[in-house]
Amino acid sequence: MKLTVVTYNIKNGMGINGEVSLPAIASTIASTGAVIAGLQEVDYLRPRSGFKIQYRKLGQMLSMQSAFGPTITCLGLPRFGNAVLSIFPISECVNYPLPSKWEKRCLLKVKIKTDIRDISFFCVHLGLNQLERIKQVKKIIEYIGNETGPLILAGDFNAKPESDEIKKIKTLFQPVDPEGLWPTFPANKPEHKIDYIFYSAHWKLIKPLLINSQASDHLPLGAEFELNY
Repeated sequence: MKLTVVTYNIKNGMGINGEVSLPAIASTIASTGAVIAGLQEVDYLRPRSGFKIQYRKLGQMLSMQSAFGPTITCLGLPRFGNAVLSIFPISECVNYPLPSKWEKRCLLKVKIKTDIRDISFFCVHLGLNQLERIKQVKKIIEYIGNETGPLILAGDFNAKPESDEIKKIKTLFQPVDPEGLWPTFPANKPEHKIDYIFYSAHWKLIKPLLINSQASDHLPLGAEFELNY
């Protein structure tokens, strides 16, 4: 079975032009051919993005199932976080807290049911402080350490390829851009590689994808995989 996945920090749908446009985000995701998408910086009923539940709206636009893991809440209501979209059924959704001294961070896990096997897909957005990120990566490894099936970990790691936290993940999982040659931020003049897709040995990488889009301040990073049975 072959499939394409993408990770995309959508910056609440705000493009390089300063305007919020979910149709532009949806169009970008569709252009990748992805059947599973991990999204970061997704708004939930916030004034700045027109009081939309963005992950649901994007799921409707793309005819994909959706799941949300809030990282910021207000009065018990989710306001901001990570999301996963999938053309396959989502059978499980867990939002794991990560060590966070400043802005709260979480790891969103969804179990995706395909005709072949279940897939564990993890979506994350790490902090801005390196010491915090190192603690977060350690916790992520604890959370996913017992996974035995096909696994993909994707997100905005806010870390360069040579950083200790990325090196730590690479001891366990393979990145789709092993040399870290594809910068993803900022979208209008990419200089920094901070978005990643890691995968378990169950997968064969067919080709990585970097999509040119101005719909957010990040470029979407994708990969086409084949599942080794």
